[in-house]
Amino acid sequence: MGSTLSTLSSALTKDSESADYNGSPSERDVDAVREYFLQFLPLELIDLVLDYAEYWPCLRVDTNKEIDALASRTISGEATWLYLISPFIPPREIKGVDSRHRRIRKVKFDMESNDQGWGGEPEHRGPFAQGKITLNVEFHTGTYNGSWSWFEAIIFRASASPCWLDLDSDPFNLGSSFNANDIKELFPEPIPNGWHIQSNVVASDTPRFHSVSWTEFPEESEDIHVDPTSQKGREGLGHELVQSLEPGDRVMLIAKAKFPNWENHVYSASIEIFYSV
Repeated sequence: MGSTLSTLSSALTKDSESADYNGSPSERDVDAVREYFLQFLPLELIDLVLDYAEYWPCLRVDTNKEIDALASRTISGEATWLYLISPFIPPREIKGVDSRHRRIRKVKFDMESNDQGWGGEPEHRGPFAQGKITLNVEFHTGTYNGSWSWFEAIIFRASASPCWLDLDSDPFNLGSSFNANDIKELFPEPIPNGWHIQSNVVASDTPRFHSVSWTEFPEESEDIHVDPTSQKGREGLGHELVQSLEPGDRVMLIAKAKFPNWENHVYSASIEIFYSV
């Protein structure tokens, strides 16, 4: 079934008039596949197949602009950069199609970054950072524990935020104009707002690539750390963001660094929002 969907998708997108094809099907592609399978299967089963295959349209934005979020360069000691912001979530109703709604299914973040390359607690650093030598390359790097260089996701809901706030001059250094309390006032809805995505490896100046996906369902892994009161955003609760998204919302990728000498060097990132129709 997966190969059939792939073949159909390739055939449809090959003739697509869209110039900004992002590797995911368009809404028109999904409708065409659904119509094709109606010859063989009931609609309820077709929709289950499409969801199982994650054959969903996608809103995507990416950039390779380099920034240095330096906590020591801020008065509050907390660097806050709006590094990337997604397109608007489309309207829920689909005009011209009976009984069909758009539904947000998954939000994916890709980030390439590193911290300042030194510092942190000794137990959180790798042997190289501690001046030790080992032949096992698996232990050359530090851990994510105790990292104060990270990424956070915030929902921008225009109806609840100041109309004068211009977020399209990205990357936008929020920390140069506002402190942490100001930012909570700028983005007051939904409540709560702000989820931890990913921390940098402690004391590593090597750029790392991280990919984080959130669905509408809580993660089931036993080693997921959950902390709803974390200073880095609600940890382990990314499904809340997916469930909270409404038409007209935008998802913001925030690069953060807190406390003296902590830094977040960002090289590239992307946001993908997948939805069913």
